[in-house]
Amino acid sequence: MKTITLNLPEPIAELYPKVGDKVFLYALRESIKRLIVDERKNLKAINVRINKFEKRYDTNFKDFQENLPPDGDFQVHEDYGEWSYLEDVAATIEKDITNYQRLNGVVE
Repeated sequence: MKTITLNLPEPIAELYPKVGDKVFLYALRESIKRLIVDERKNLKAINVRINKFEKRYDTNFKDFQENLPPDGDFQVHEDYGEWSYLEDVAATIEKDITNYQRLNGVVE
């Protein structure tokens, strides 16, 4: 468990004795739910872009990467760079969603 200190505007700080931790935990749960929704939207948009590459090259990124011709044209290498970036972003978003879901389970 980690203790944090919050600097709150006076009107909010004055409410704390009346509402206690309950209101802050509720706000945290709701914020996490919104973060999950936002991240799922972001992931969907990234996956749409990834799917365009998968259709263009008729393969997934792992196979594309393993079979990337060293003498491929400029566009192939440009696509590789962008596709690689998108795969990294998608993995990061998926990890964040998992962490938010775990956190939401803890904040009950």
